[in-house]
Amino acid sequence: MDNEDEIAGSSNQDVRRHIINACIQWGRMKGYSDSIGFLWGLTVLARETASLDDLVLQTGYSKSTVSSNMNLLEGLGLVRRIVIPGDKRHIYAPIVDPETIMTNMLDTIDREILLFCDALDRTEKELAAESSEEKWLAERVATLRQSYERGKRVIEIIREKNYIETL
Repeated sequence: MDNEDEIAGSSNQDVRRHIINACIQWGRMKGYSDSIGFLWGLTVLARETASLDDLVLQTGYSKSTVSSNMNLLEGLGLVRRIVIPGDKRHIYAPIVDPETIMTNMLDTIDREILLFCDALDRTEKELAAESSEEKWLAERVATLRQSYERGKRVIEIIREKNYIETL
């Protein structure tokens, strides 16, 4: 029976690697270390909540590495820390609710759009104040603004569609 459990466990590991690899690739795309993607993948695929110590044992990473990465994942809205009164351990659970995931994704894109729209606003104001001869820069800013304004509209449409589907 133990051999069957081992075989089932190893095939389960083989299947899980696709999601963990996707989490690692996501981390790389965002400029994070592989460890953050690996920890996110482990958390997403865990049957139960995982303590900081569990994650240290599973990964072999230092406690500080796991702690800082889990704090970042929590800040990104990908995991949540569960506080149990009287228990000093840090316990983590993945965010798997579809509405929460969608909201987090849209919020992230929204923040990126707002960041660049703010920079475009400030650039336009400075160009206008200086009566700059940098016509090409003004044209570039206008082109970028169109792209970001379209992005805003797409996000609004997705949010409205998501809201209507939840009614």
